[in-house]
Amino acid sequence: MAPIGDANDKRSFQFWVEQAAPIFSCYFGHTFWTQLLPKIGFVQPAVKHLLIATSNVVEYAALDGVPLDHNAAYQSHYTKAIQATCSSPQVENVLMACLLFACCEFMKGSAAGGLHHIRSGINIIEEWYSSLSNPEVAVSQTARLIVPAVAPIFMSYLDKSPTYGMGDVTVKKSTRIAIIAPNPELPHIAPFPHILGAHHALDGTAHHIARLMDWRRAEHTPSPQQKIQHLLDTWRMNFDQYVQSLTPAKKERYAVAVPLLHVYHTMFSIMFRASSSKSEAIYDQFLKEFMCIVCTYTDFAVLWTGNFPPKFSSGDPGSLDYHMGLIPPLFFTATKCRHPATRMAALNQLGSLRVEENNWTSCTAYMIARKIIQIENKMAIISDRVAHKDERDLIRPVEASITDKRKTQATLSYAVFPYGDDTEPLLHETVDLLDCTSLLSSSKVQWVRICMPLSHLMQGHQLMFPSH
Repeated sequence: MAPIGDANDKRSFQFWVEQAAPIFSCYFGHTFWTQLLPKIGFVQPAVKHLLIATSNVVEYAALDGVPLDHNAAYQSHYTKAIQATCSSPQVENVLMACLLFACCEFMKGSAAGGLHHIRSGINIIEEWYSSLSNPEVAVSQTARLIVPAVAPIFMSYLDKSPTYGMGDVTVKKSTRIAIIAPNPELPHIAPFPHILGAHHALDGTAHHIARLMDWRRAEHTPSPQQKIQHLLDTWRMNFDQYVQSLTPAKKERYAVAVPLLHVYHTMFSIMFRASSSKSEAIYDQFLKEFMCIVCTYTDFAVLWTGNFPPKFSSGDPGSLDYHMGLIPPLFFTATKCRHPATRMAALNQLGSLRVEENNWTSCTAYMIARKIIQIENKMAIISDRVAHKDERDLIRPVEASITDKRKTQATLSYAVFPYGDDTEPLLHETVDLLDCTSLLSSSKVQWVRICMPLSHLMQGHQLMFPSH
C-alpha cells in the first residue's frame, strides 16, 4: 500500500476493495471492479485518485449522507485525477478515468452526467479503434486491456441506460464498436454488509430481468435464465441472513426498507417467471404473490397511521432515499394482476399514496394504471367477456411518456393481442393528469419526495414498463 499515499488514502483505497467495488460488481464486471482496477490504481496516478474519490462518494455521500461539498478528500482527489488524466496520453488511462468519472456521477444521482462520460469514452474507443490497422497496435498491451476488459463495461452501461429512465442511448453505429459486446459477466452477489448493498444487488439483478423481457429489442441478447434464477435465489438467501443478523434497533429502523425489498424481490420473481411466456394471461398464475404485495402495503398503511408522510432523515441508508421507490410494485400489481379485487386494491393503495419519485408521482401512476384497466375493461365488455383472463382482452403496456411532472397529459403506448414484435405499430391513448397537477400544487396535501440515486424501472422522462 506504500504507493497509495497517507493513512487516510490507504483507508479509502481499502474501502474501495472491501465495500465500493462489490457495489459496482452487483451490476456487471465483477473481475474488472474488484481486481483489475485496484491493480492499475497502484501504478497509474489518475486511476488511483479516482478510485479514492469514488470510494469517498460511496462511503460518505451514499452510506453516511454527508454532502460532498464538505468532503475535502473527495474534492482533493477528484481535482488530482483531472490533472493526472490531462497529463497522461495513454488511451487506457483516459478511458478508465471516463468510467470512474461516470461512476461518481451515478453515485451522486446524476444519470445524465454519468452517461455523458460513458458516451465520451465510447467516442474515444472509436477513435482509438481506427488505429488498429497497425499490426503492432492491434497486439499491444493497450489493445489486450481495452477490447476484452474496459470497452465491454462502457457498452454494458449503454445497454443499462433504459433502466436509468433515460431511454435507449444511441451511439454512432460503426463496424468497429460492433465487435465489442456488452460484458457477459453477470452480477456478483456476496453477503451484504449493509442494507444499501442488498439494494444494489437486487437492483443489478433487476436490470437483467428487464432486458430478458424486452421483447421489442430484437438485437439484444438476454442473460441465461438459469443464471438469473441463481441471482434471485442467492439474493434471497443472503438477504434473509442479513435480516436475521440485525439488532432490534436496526429492525425498527428498517421497518419499511426490509419488507419493501422483499416486495421488490417478489415483483422481480414474477417478472422473471412471466418472461418465458408470450401470454399476458400468464399473470393469472401469480395471484398469491400479488396478494402478498397488497398485504405488505396494507401493513405500511397501519405503520404510517397518524404519521404519514413518514419522517426519515435524508442521509439514513434505511430511509426512503435509498428505497427503490414505493410506486412500482403497486403499479405493477394494478396493471398485471388478473384478479379484479386484488388489482383494484393495489390501484386504491396507489391512489392513497402521496409520494413523488423522480419524474412521476403516485397520482400520475394511479391515472396511468386506471387508464390501462379501463382499456381492458372496455375491450372485455365489447366482446362480452368480463373475466380479465382472455388473452384477446388484455393489453401489453410499453411506455408512458411524461415530459414534465407539471404537464397535464401523458401518452400511453401499448400493444394488443397477438402483440407482434418491434416491427408492429403500437396503439396510443392520452391520459388526463390535470387532477394530479392540481393535487401536487395544493398546500393542503403533504407529499414525500423520494430521490433514488441509481437505476430503477419505470421512472424518469419515460416510464419504462416491464415489456410483459
